[in-house]
Amino acid sequence: MIAPLPLADSLTQGVFVSALIFALATVAAALAYRPVGDLLRRQEHTFADILNRRLLLAVTPRSATVLTLVGVAVLAVGGFLITGGMLGAFLGAAVGIVLPPLVLRALAQRRLRRLEGQLVGGIQTLASGVRAGLNLVQSMQLVARDGPVPLRQEFIHLLREYEYGVPLEDAMGNAAQRIGSSDFRLLFSALLTHRERGGDLGETLDRIAASIREIQRLEARLDALTAQGRATARWLGAMPAVVMGILYLLVDPEGVIRLFTEGKLILFAVVLLNVIGFLWIRKIMSVDI
Repeated sequence: MIAPLPLADSLTQGVFVSALIFALATVAAALAYRPVGDLLRRQEHTFADILNRRLLLAVTPRSATVLTLVGVAVLAVGGFLITGGMLGAFLGAAVGIVLPPLVLRALAQRRLRRLEGQLVGGIQTLASGVRAGLNLVQSMQLVARDGPVPLRQEFIHLLREYEYGVPLEDAMGNAAQRIGSSDFRLLFSALLTHRERGGDLGETLDRIAASIREIQRLEARLDALTAQGRATARWLGAMPAVVMGILYLLVDPEGVIRLFTEGKLILFAVVLLNVIGFLWIRKIMSVDI
């Protein structure tokens, strides 16, 4: 007659614990709803800026955000399974959050460098079209038709805005803001000034091409002078991993394994300080003329 009482007490305790966990999860979800929503909106804005404006890709920011969340979940589960703890899950989730914007920004920077490298040739095409008797829009159509990618894409986008009723001045301003290059801003500012005040457009374009060519020569010279500092930053960033590999293979493998099992806090501090030092050196070496 007394045997069912412990079972009833255990059942009651289980129901209480489940209700408490459900209540805490509900409160946590309610408190995190607004910050998580703001974070997702900022992520979508970042994807829209990089994918649609700077890379001119027909990818919706919502799709990119959903794929990022799926990647975060997969990396978090993978980190948990590999390390057997929550630290691996957090590290995997952090990689999934940080990696996609970094990759997209690297692609955008690579495309911007290609655009700047093709700009002088595009200006010369504009000048040749003007000297052949074409107006500015017709000369831009030459670049949009015969220019290299991605310069051709930018002029196609500019002319499409113009064909849809946007004034040419506003279309050039939008292009300068979208590309985000000082060389393109110089070109479009000079073209806007010429449309307001007149003059020999072919000669103006030749002077702009010469100025941009000189600016790019100085930037290449500056990159050559700071190349050693950037290489030092890369070597210093890779040195802890190299030293760790040497210690594991040749000196003290048990100590390295113990560091990963019992010294995770020390390992995290080393990685954090290494990343800070790498970014600091890169910031010092990043000189803008």
